[in-house]
Amino acid sequence: MTIPDETIDHLILDHLDNADLPEAAATLILAAVLGDDELAAALDGAAPRGELSPPPTPGDSEPIGTYLAGIEVTGFRGIGQSATLNLIPGPGLTIVTGRNGSGKSSFAEAAELVLTGDNQRWAGRSTIWRDGWRNLHTTEDPRIRVRLGVEGHRNGASVECHWRTGGGLTDCTAFLQLTGQPRQSVAELGWDRALQLYRPFLSYAELGGLLGGKPSEMHDSLQRILGLGRLVEIESLLKTARKDADDRRKLAGARLPDLRAALAAHPDPRSRRAEQALAGKLADLDQLEALVTADEPADDANVTPLRQLAVLQLPDRDQVAAEVERLSTALRQIEELSGTPVEQARTLAGLLRDALRHHHSHPDQPCPVCGGRTLDAAWAEQAQAQLMQLTTRAEQLEDSYRVEKLARRVLRDLVPALPAVLALDLTAEGVQPADARIAWRDWDHLLGSQDSAKIANGTLAALDALHTALQPTQAAARRALERRRQAWQPVADQIRDWIATERASRHASEAYSALRKAITWLQAVSNRIRNERLAPLMQEATSIWNTLRQESNVDLGVIQLTGTGPTRRLDLNVTVDGVPGAALGVMSQGELHSLALALFLPRATMPESPFRFLVIDDPVQSMDPAKVYGLAQVLAEVAKHRQVVVFTHDDRLPAAVRHLQLGARVLTVSRLTGSRVTVTGDRLTNPAMRYLDDAWAIARDEAMADDVRVHVVGNLIRDAIEFACQELIRIRGFQAGMPIAETEQAISEAHGLRPILALALLSDAKRLGDLNAALHRLHPAAARVVAIANSNAHGGAGADLIALVQDAQRVVERLGRP
Repeated sequence: MTIPDETIDHLILDHLDNADLPEAAATLILAAVLGDDELAAALDGAAPRGELSPPPTPGDSEPIGTYLAGIEVTGFRGIGQSATLNLIPGPGLTIVTGRNGSGKSSFAEAAELVLTGDNQRWAGRSTIWRDGWRNLHTTEDPRIRVRLGVEGHRNGASVECHWRTGGGLTDCTAFLQLTGQPRQSVAELGWDRALQLYRPFLSYAELGGLLGGKPSEMHDSLQRILGLGRLVEIESLLKTARKDADDRRKLAGARLPDLRAALAAHPDPRSRRAEQALAGKLADLDQLEALVTADEPADDANVTPLRQLAVLQLPDRDQVAAEVERLSTALRQIEELSGTPVEQARTLAGLLRDALRHHHSHPDQPCPVCGGRTLDAAWAEQAQAQLMQLTTRAEQLEDSYRVEKLARRVLRDLVPALPAVLALDLTAEGVQPADARIAWRDWDHLLGSQDSAKIANGTLAALDALHTALQPTQAAARRALERRRQAWQPVADQIRDWIATERASRHASEAYSALRKAITWLQAVSNRIRNERLAPLMQEATSIWNTLRQESNVDLGVIQLTGTGPTRRLDLNVTVDGVPGAALGVMSQGELHSLALALFLPRATMPESPFRFLVIDDPVQSMDPAKVYGLAQVLAEVAKHRQVVVFTHDDRLPAAVRHLQLGARVLTVSRLTGSRVTVTGDRLTNPAMRYLDDAWAIARDEAMADDVRVHVVGNLIRDAIEFACQELIRIRGFQAGMPIAETEQAISEAHGLRPILALALLSDAKRLGDLNAALHRLHPAAARVVAIANSNAHGGAGADLIALVQDAQRVVERLGRP
């Protein structure tokens, strides 16, 4: 069974391409698939920027597999001094037994914590479950080291976690270290996604909670095992966003009563207009913003006069002083020229110009007017000088009058006529413009005078008086305006804040509507995807259930994940003796545990998983004996392609393995005083030793015919040696980085005892000529044991069977130490 897990996101987007959804809802779904940040940006109006990585190409090679080579634990849970659980990194079934409290589950929990960063035993529980993680019987700092065997690599890797003295459970330093290389981050394993999809750990708590908890918990547990948690994750993102949008869309309405109360209590005319803007079904935000930005209310009769007073400007005193000086200068020049007959000077100047023109035309002629003096050169020079003097005096006087007139006009224009605002009664506003009005009239009267000397002498004093009178009036006007501003500002700020909230609420309302459509669509699509994902898995789960059920009369029917949110549940449909029923109502606890395993194993053993190991804690509990036998068969079948490590305090599973003659290793965990934990092997479940124990029993059975004893003992010794050789070949091949498929093919092609020995000892099944020397190096009795066992198995002559079995045990023990 193959399901491309990475394509959950792509499946959603494939459905989205053909969805009949508003663009806003489709955009939000795409953003949620891309992640939290993208969804937040989309809710703010930005287009999604990220892209999904391409889906896996059908037929892609399987990922490199990883096995467990050992778990070393110090000071963690039930283990005090350092203890090690050594495992063979390759396919096979290992059963770790031990009484309750022996520390066996501490190995499983330690591996789960280091490799996943969490532990299902504690997940979702109160902190008291986490507080007892540190063992109290050791002074050493806690440490966990999980040794990994990596398929195709000669050297493995390890993941370690160290705690400092006094540190909490989360205060650990974790690292990954490939053999012979520097330490790296555990993230370099790249297992984050794989752990969500193919989690290889199944604790008893999770096994029981899968089908024994609340309907929503069962739903979520199966979703995790099926790798469908991504659907929940995306839906949760959208639902969280919808909840936030729902809260924000109601916020402006919740704050509106406070705003209306503030407006009703405020006398400013703008409050009335703001109330009108809020009166409709939808508030007029543009009008509200205009009211907020307005400096003063336009319909307040005193505002305009106050503003006019506040901005009244008088000319710069230096500028006025300059004009006064120009006027005074002009007056002084006029006074100096006041005795000059200007008109006579102009007439004389005209006569002299005419006489000079006549002289220029008729030089040295008598004066044509008086007939007296001759108009000669001397006369012309004298007349020219007199002309210049008369012209200059006339021009100077005219310029002085012109400057006088201009200076008076400039002074008059510098300050406008008396402003009408100074005539208003503004005493209610605390403004007394009378003094300013009088000073302004004095200025007007002065500049309206015809006496330029009076203007020149009194202008600066009048201006200073006007400044002095106007300043308090303007200050009072500004204070009146400021009082208005200060009184209005809190309400304006409240309106401004409410406008921002209302805009956000309107945006949130649009987002809420789009999110509702997005969630409804996603829930429908999620059901389709779940059904598609469940179909192939249910087929395999049904097959496993049929093996596990043994004598149960319950047939597994359709399994469905239904509902959403608080109504989500797991529907298990079964038939009991052909009568339909609900699993939770008719199945025993043992049957439910068996069903949970049937749902877990297909997913955890998918080819796409990098984990070639499964760690199952206490699956036997609550199972009746018949189902334990079914469990042993299922685990042995899975162990053909996976490393299966089962922890149990119940001896029924090892017993079932022995009775069914299934290949398995059994390790026993014992706890001594001071939390000292030891791990020992069980020869009864080592197939090679079990063969030899059987051979020993038959060799001593004198009631059995000799020829039968010889034949059976020979075959059992052959089986023991062949199994030990196969184990040696697998371990050596894995350590050398040889793909497991190649190792298994080499074993299957080595037909017979001697070829398998040659493959085990010489790495070449065809080097039979060198085998005897290799056997001698292995053990002095090895060649003889192989020869006699082969001969006896094929009907050869008898031998000292007791001695033969003893020698065979020594040879097998040497083969078991690669």
